Amino acid sequence: MSLPDHAAEQRKFYDSRRHEHLQARRGDVYASKLAGELARRAGMGPAHRVLEVGAGFGRFTFDLLDYCGPLVALDLSARALATLDQTRAERSIGRDRCLTHAGDADSISEAELGGRFDFVVGFFLLHHLEDCEATIGRLARLLNPGGCMAFLEPNRRNPLFLLQVAACADMTWREEKGMFRLSAKSVRSSFEHAGLRPLDTQRFGFFPPQLLNRSSRWGALEAGLEKVRVLEPILPFLFLGAETPEESAAS
Repeated sequence: MSLPDHAAEQRKFYDSRRHEHLQARRGDVYASKLAGELARRAGMGPAHRVLEVGAGFGRFTFDLLDYCGPLVALDLSARALATLDQTRAERSIGRDRCLTHAGDADSISEAELGGRFDFVVGFFLLHHLEDCEATIGRLARLLNPGGCMAFLEPNRRNPLFLLQVAACADMTWREEKGMFRLSAKSVRSSFEHAGLRPLDTQRFGFFPPQLLNRSSRWGALEAGLEKVRVLEPILPFLFLGAETPEESAAS
């Protein structure tokens, strides 16, 4: 698969490391919460066909399957998708429920993916893109009328992401610096240019996976902190969504 330079560098990065923090694991409370929050806030249901862009090794994929119908996991890295596919088989999930496809979101076609989708989603994807607006415009063409596009992204106002990049062996400033440039306002503008109707931007979360996966007490405390109004601007995760018009798919 021939890729533009930026996409080729991305694929090389994810093909060259273990990326322990991106692996799918049972009992990952953090991943389960984020998948559930995206599905709930976007209005996802069991009859909906979903495209997960940048699915990688599947950290969020299998939790997302609890909320939707058939899912296509798209990623640049065939290596990452092979790990996802192995996990799928180990969990006895059929290909009719979860199908992997290696490809570039900027050039993938509806025909390659077997038709359009009710939802196009991604977790921590947008800040890695070379041209976020262009990619959103192309992905919008894959949505059914009345479909929804939804992403979770880091909130650049939260200072803990700097510590995460510094502390995680499989994260680099070169790969992650986009999170400090991406804004909710710019993503909303990209949605509008693609002919989509933006949904309300929402912020949530508080603790990192190292705490949430350790004890349910952290989750209970987090639920309380999310309700503290003064903390809302710096809560770490952004839900960014938009809908297509009912009468016609975005073009």
